[in-house]
Amino acid sequence: MFNLATSGSAALVGAAATDLWLSTRDGFQRVLSRGDPVREQVLARRLAATAAAVEQAAPQEREQVRQQLQRQWCTRLTDLLEEDPTVGKQLQALTDEVAGQLPALQQRWVQRVTASGPNSRAYVSMFGNVVNHFGALDPPTGPRE
Repeated sequence: MFNLATSGSAALVGAAATDLWLSTRDGFQRVLSRGDPVREQVLARRLAATAAAVEQAAPQEREQVRQQLQRQWCTRLTDLLEEDPTVGKQLQALTDEVAGQLPALQQRWVQRVTASGPNSRAYVSMFGNVVNHFGALDPPTGPRE
């Protein structure tokens, strides 16, 4: 769920202030509003504010603005997916569609991580750090020299 929220928010924010924005905005508004006119109005304002924030940022500040917006949208998408998991398939399809069309510069905002198999682990961070202490507290094994 969190991975989908992360990649969805990255695709959404990556599309802001690009030629892909209008179709991305419309797609996210459709999927996230789920036919509720009140939600649709709220989303329209949030999406407009997202695009405006990126467009109005100075070129050297755009990356920082996108990072802040991506975190906000990641939280919103996570909340939505927890509230209504059935939205997941539509959100995944939209995310894949948008990510595949993003300009090369914005494609770096899309992150996909898969861990499969017994005892698999995937440590992911987008705009943050991963500190792995796995095994650091385990007692040493074998003879000491």
